[in-house]
Amino acid sequence: MRIYELCLIFHNDTTDEQQDQMTQSIAAIVARHGGSVLKTEKWGKKNFKYVIKKQSKGHYCFVIFESQSPALPEIERSIMYNESILRYNFIRLEKFVDAPVAPAGDDVKADTEVNADTEGGTETVAAEQAAEIQE
Repeated sequence: MRIYELCLIFHNDTTDEQQDQMTQSIAAIVARHGGSVLKTEKWGKKNFKYVIKKQSKGHYCFVIFESQSPALPEIERSIMYNESILRYNFIRLEKFVDAPVAPAGDDVKADTEVNADTEGGTETVAAEQAAEIQE
């Protein structure tokens, strides 16, 4: 079986119960195809960088599951007909690592720069070039 990560962006007005109901329906589809949900993470409400379907905020939810590939079209079909989901994305993972995933921010950028210095500095040069472009 393969491991997949599903990123869901729910409409701003979606309640926690509606989000849980959708993740439970995805878990039911996965179970029907002989798989299992490994992890579900809610990141909460975040601002978008650009407007999506006339919305500037949305609730982010990640579902990591293990299943056969025939489950994907069925999950996608159930997502497409749900109007409370603004965007979704499937990613196939090589392996599952049960580590807390944090939204990208300034702290994460600082950590990668420190790690890049110890590993030879190639990423530090790229980060400095990106900073110059932004200025």
